[in-house]
Amino acid sequence: MPQGDPPQADRPAPGSAFAFVAIGDFGTGGEDQYEVAERMCEWHDEFPFEIVITTGDNVYPVGQPESFDAALYEPYGCLIENDVRFHASLGNHDVMTDNGFHELNEPFLGMGEERNYIVRRGGVRFVIADSNSLDLDWLRGNLTAGKGDRWTVVAFHHPVLSPGSSHGSTPGFLARLAPLFSERGVDLVLNGHDHIYAATREVRGVRYVVTGGGGAPLYGCEELDVAEECIAEHHFLYVSVERERLTVTAVGVDGESLHSFEIAD
Repeated sequence: MPQGDPPQADRPAPGSAFAFVAIGDFGTGGEDQYEVAERMCEWHDEFPFEIVITTGDNVYPVGQPESFDAALYEPYGCLIENDVRFHASLGNHDVMTDNGFHELNEPFLGMGEERNYIVRRGGVRFVIADSNSLDLDWLRGNLTAGKGDRWTVVAFHHPVLSPGSSHGSTPGFLARLAPLFSERGVDLVLNGHDHIYAATREVRGVRYVVTGGGGAPLYGCEELDVAEECIAEHHFLYVSVERERLTVTAVGVDGESLHSFEIAD
């Protein structure tokens, strides 16, 4: 059982049919990444999850294949043994080597050689995109929920809204993407790039989260009027999926809940 479990109110709901984890900016092969990974492995023993969605920068510094063992296989070995599957998005560091070719073709990262792709699990439609060169036409054509899709979660690297002190919100993304996400009924948008945890209040009915604290050196927080919380700590997200709500919890390396919120249907 993980030490320092979150308060009872922040625990995943009993009987949740499906849960997933999200991490970003993690693949350094360093101590901080391994601490987060160890917590994920211990958390899985108590609160199982089936997949891990990444918000990019999976392998530092340049997405080089010779670092895959240290950045991917070794820290998350216990998850691999428990049949947890990763589905990654590409960050800016990932495309520095051969435009991301090696990561796209790495089975561990679950992209199936596609920069933009859909994963459907547990009533969730995951729309995973490459924001290094965002394909708006592809997004427009793939956001609409299909039969069995109760929730829509979008994941890519560069943040739509971020109070991070290093990068902040990506110029042009809010104006171009917020109306589209609202119109198509997106529930949750997951981004990285800033090495923090941050969550907004609802923006046109959509919650935006920056989860970039998976292991890379941390950044700071600045003011952003729509930000509900910003915390410069290493973490992962645990998302419990129920028919009527999603419960999103940022879990620190000590197992404490840094922040939690719900999205109601």
